[in-house]
Amino acid sequence: MPTLTVAAPERRIRATIRLPRSKSVANRALVAAALAGDLGAVPEPGDADDTRVLHGLLRERPAVMPCGLGGTTLRFALAWAAVQEGEERLVTGDRPLLERPHAPLVKALTALGAHVNGLANGFHVVGRRLRGGTVTFDSPASSQYLSALMLAGPLMEDGLRIRWQGTQLSRPYVEMTAQVMRHFGAVVEVGDMNIRVMPGGYVAKPFHVPHDWSAAAFWFQVVALARDAEVLLEGLVDDGLQGDAAAVRFWQDHVTTTATPAGLLLRSRRWTDGPEAVIDLTATPDHFQPLALTHAGLGTAITITGLHNLHLKESDRVAAVEAVLQVLERPAHRSGADTLRIERSVKLRTPGAHVFDPRGDHRMAMALAPLALVAGPVRIQDPGVVGKSYPGFWNDLRAAGFQLEG
Repeated sequence: MPTLTVAAPERRIRATIRLPRSKSVANRALVAAALAGDLGAVPEPGDADDTRVLHGLLRERPAVMPCGLGGTTLRFALAWAAVQEGEERLVTGDRPLLERPHAPLVKALTALGAHVNGLANGFHVVGRRLRGGTVTFDSPASSQYLSALMLAGPLMEDGLRIRWQGTQLSRPYVEMTAQVMRHFGAVVEVGDMNIRVMPGGYVAKPFHVPHDWSAAAFWFQVVALARDAEVLLEGLVDDGLQGDAAAVRFWQDHVTTTATPAGLLLRSRRWTDGPEAVIDLTATPDHFQPLALTHAGLGTAITITGLHNLHLKESDRVAAVEAVLQVLERPAHRSGADTLRIERSVKLRTPGAHVFDPRGDHRMAMALAPLALVAGPVRIQDPGVVGKSYPGFWNDLRAAGFQLEG
């Protein structure tokens, strides 16, 4: 398997970076546009692997829909296929994807009138006109179940009502789904514990996919660890669509942000070691790896909560971060099922010849790279995994002055 070695820049970081478009927003817009009958309404969905796969499947409408490793891709494709009247499909994916939990979505679709059967190699779906109705989720492991159902909701005869009880993981992504749906003419109400989607379908309307705030987190990490860096994230604005814009708040002790006409300017902030940070990521779990490894690299203490479902992602993300902390000799411990505390520590062990395995996880690979700023060269296995959400990440690191070999 290929390995990439990342070394710190030999100069101060002064860079302008054009982030990828948000695959989370793009995938929702593509499904809504497809259900409106015009994929062309999303002219620039971006080049993330998950988005390219979903775009191709919705365009070609094949009888077998291979979704690769994309959880959003498969779950959205299931809901889309369920409302394609009279059409029969196999929705499938690579083995690690099929091993992730999808049963709650299948159960909900079936309760709403869908024909979906789980097989060893995927899901057999026969599209039909769904009657719709009410389904209940109690602390679901993924908000993608709700978003998938919501996207199909306008095509249901009686519309859709979702009761959302218990812990609401990644709620901003559900609100993102509602905003995208409204752009395409759907009527959606999102309350504290209830979601209502009215019947009536979609209307095609041009949609602009914004730049990705979850990708921006790795540049917040770079700027924080560099101590003297300026990075302009070209075109990045907080338009209220992406909950991951919370990065501004999460990194505020180490990174200053300035909104400019050209985008968001990040600058390293001089800081003094203050009280331990306590951050809840229940709403924004994608920030876990870059945030945890920022504090590990700086030697500052942090308690991160809201990690309930991170063992169900592309990797067990908490275990993967713990493995990195062990190599760096950063003391840390879990508290319960959803909390990790990284302790304050002055000493940082350099990884030397150690090769970090991102475990097939794009966000793990990207969070490892900035450690080169404080730990010496970092060797990362399977660097191509970043293509899932940020194909140009390594090129952007080079543009910022990082030295890459491999």
